[in-house]
Amino acid sequence: MEYTIHEMIERKGRALEDTDYARSNRDMLDFRLFSGDFYEWNGGKLRFKQCADVMDFGQAAEAFPPLAGVGYKSREKFPYFVGGVDLLKEAMERGEAVAVEGGPCLFGEYEVTVTVRLKDGETRLFDYANGKAYLDGAEFEEALGLADYLRLNGERVEEISFRQDKQGLTPQEYLNLRYPFEIAAALGGPLVVPIPDMSYRKYLLYALDSVPEDIRERALEEFDAILNQIADIYLDVIAELQARFQIGRFACVHRRDPEALKIWYEKRAPYIERGKTLHHLTRLPEKLEPIKDYISMPALPLYFFGAGNVLEANIVIEADSYRKCRKAHKSVLQMGCILIPELLCGDGAHVYYEAPLQWKEYGNRGGGKNPPKGD
Repeated sequence: MEYTIHEMIERKGRALEDTDYARSNRDMLDFRLFSGDFYEWNGGKLRFKQCADVMDFGQAAEAFPPLAGVGYKSREKFPYFVGGVDLLKEAMERGEAVAVEGGPCLFGEYEVTVTVRLKDGETRLFDYANGKAYLDGAEFEEALGLADYLRLNGERVEEISFRQDKQGLTPQEYLNLRYPFEIAAALGGPLVVPIPDMSYRKYLLYALDSVPEDIRERALEEFDAILNQIADIYLDVIAELQARFQIGRFACVHRRDPEALKIWYEKRAPYIERGKTLHHLTRLPEKLEPIKDYISMPALPLYFFGAGNVLEANIVIEADSYRKCRKAHKSVLQMGCILIPELLCGDGAHVYYEAPLQWKEYGNRGGGKNPPKGD
């Protein structure tokens, strides 16, 4: 579903002048969004998924003043999805520190392709990010996905290989790193940035469950090398941002830091490994372990720094992870969020995660059909 905030206001039965957005700028009101109709009214503002109010930059900075310290040039051109920051603002007024967590996905569609060949010669190509099989050209099949295909054909699998085409960060991925650093610098509190390579690997572990052991080991070895290549791209940019913003208490969590993973998994267990929490996560078994990672990532500052106040600075598609994490940790953690929308790439039809390779714009820290426009 594609829409703008202006269109959603009308869809929800109000005129612009009767809302809190009467004086919001046209760029924000006309920003193209794709997250579905999960809105209701909260006073004069639209509330998204019962956890975050849509605000322009001025409103968001008024609700959470440290946001005003963000220097990104296009900061006023898109809507912000803001929730729970009143409690964090009160904590700051009491002199308590507020930590930040956030960061992008590891890679998107078209960037890692999986080739599966069976003993009878049947060969299928899958996109790893969405798990779907390729049809002709760049189209995807909606039927049997990678995990189901491998588990169904287990013993018939003769070879699994991977092709990695990701050459850098897209403007969206850079923005999803930049905002947590900027906000954490303005707050002066801890920052944790996860690189979810461990979560991407867990999907493959499930998919390979019925594949012969020697093929499984070769596939994991090849995929691990790809994970390392892509994670290194992020680590280089993260090091650059840390050198620039100098966050005092900072942690980057990724697969090649086993001690960090041990801390994370041990400390999240009382909140995540509970029947009440697990029951509501997913009906798809191949996604259970990755989702356990995603819904506990917002609480990483609690696990690593003992932070009792955490701001999730992320993308709007992580609203569910934020909401579920907040619920699971409600007894020990005050959480708020500032979520930014997905940006359109230069073709005007795809967000960067879904964009074909020619529209990924690697290394471009601005650009695209929608803002941002760089540093």
